[in-house]
Amino acid sequence: MRVPCSVAEIGADRVGAMNERPSAPAEVALHLRWGDMDINKHVNNVQFARLFEEARVRTMSEWFAGRPWGTGAFHIARQEIEFVAPLFYSTEPALARVWISRVGTSSFDFGAQLCDHAGNLKALCETTGVTVDSETGASHPIPDEVRDFLTTRLADPVPFRRRA
Repeated sequence: MRVPCSVAEIGADRVGAMNERPSAPAEVALHLRWGDMDINKHVNNVQFARLFEEARVRTMSEWFAGRPWGTGAFHIARQEIEFVAPLFYSTEPALARVWISRVGTSSFDFGAQLCDHAGNLKALCETTGVTVDSETGASHPIPDEVRDFLTTRLADPVPFRRRA
């Protein structure tokens, strides 16, 4: 599956920045490490979770920078990764695109895709975050200002291949 997500197609000046359209995915360049590879000479599947995490953290930092409020505490409750094709090591950065795919009462989903430096789709991911009280760990409704903001980043569901 070919998607327009290479750094060359998007432009280095736009990588890591939001488009003018609020619901456009955030774009995050991710440098691979030599140690990310496994015996099969491709990036180990476990490292995909780390790459998606880094993309989420950078995206949330960018989205909430300079705001008088943040998301507050949230825990990751679920993560699904679909491995589309092997990701091979390159000194050119891979590109992750991150968006919000669902906003619920006390949880929200991040949608994401990971492409190699040439723009070839390698993996899809959906991660559920649950807002919690930082002292008790109990879930609670997403604060209104956070819900309103996340809704501006709402885009399509992750296009996973579903099993019959």
